[in-house]
Amino acid sequence: MWTSLLTTVRRLQQKLARARGKRTARREQQTAWAQWFLLIGPENPTTPWIPDPARLQPILPPPDRFWADPFLWRRDGRWWLFVEEYPRARAIGQISVLPLGDDLQPRGEAQTVLAEDRHLSYPFLFDFGGDLFMVPESAQSRCVDLYQCERFPDRWVRRHSLLTNIEAADATLFAHAGRWWLMCAAHQGRIRMNESLYAFHADSPLSRHWIPHAGNPIVRDFSRGRPAGRILPDAHGRLVRPSQDCVPHYGYGLGLNRIDHLTPEVYREQRIWSGSGPALGGWRGLHHLDRHAGVLVLDAQRLIDDEGYRIAFT
Repeated sequence: MWTSLLTTVRRLQQKLARARGKRTARREQQTAWAQWFLLIGPENPTTPWIPDPARLQPILPPPDRFWADPFLWRRDGRWWLFVEEYPRARAIGQISVLPLGDDLQPRGEAQTVLAEDRHLSYPFLFDFGGDLFMVPESAQSRCVDLYQCERFPDRWVRRHSLLTNIEAADATLFAHAGRWWLMCAAHQGRIRMNESLYAFHADSPLSRHWIPHAGNPIVRDFSRGRPAGRILPDAHGRLVRPSQDCVPHYGYGLGLNRIDHLTPEVYREQRIWSGSGPALGGWRGLHHLDRHAGVLVLDAQRLIDDEGYRIAFT
């Protein structure tokens, strides 16, 4: 009873804080553009799982677009950074790639690799059976689609849908205890995208038949539900799940959660770190985290004018 009451009170507090946050955001964006950009650099070897944005170098997009949801990949000795690219003129997300040098800075312009007639974001990458796959977010289509790379990095072909009839975002796949898992946010009835974490499992990441977790949604909390990047093991082999903190507004901060128990019937996790954009760099928000081969990349949000100059905010 008390647990249920505390949960209800916390959810009400979060909703009130988000209502205030939305009003503030509307005022801020009357004269400014909220632009996502990238922060990248080597992991801190002593605390690889604790992001320190002050140690990372920015990669700034042109002022007419943003870059978000970065996923790193290394191939043939070169770095590639796949992102959601959102041109203001098009007002719809597409998937683009940035080639990076050994200094982790761009070597050339962003190249569009996947564009549809609907919004695309969160270009989750994984390899399986010697092939490279992508599962981009396309919540508007009410399905989670699987794409296979036919020519790296710019030719991707849709294979099939992993999930259908679900408004899902930020699908994140990983293997655990002999099963493949897909975790995502979803809008289901009164459950909102920014507060939810759903889990599904199958015998293969290419499966067309994913079984819902018995406890779905396994997390319902605006401060830690929605996924924020790849789920990877820490130094002790324990899975760590990045999550978004959407209080007081979407993309305000990040959290890291250690998965302590995951079966088809039970899910338990524990928060091990959290931080906000204002606290970790004076940014309006932090939104996503990826680690790959010793390199860490995040995205952060700033307010800029139409010329690309940063505007202070409170």
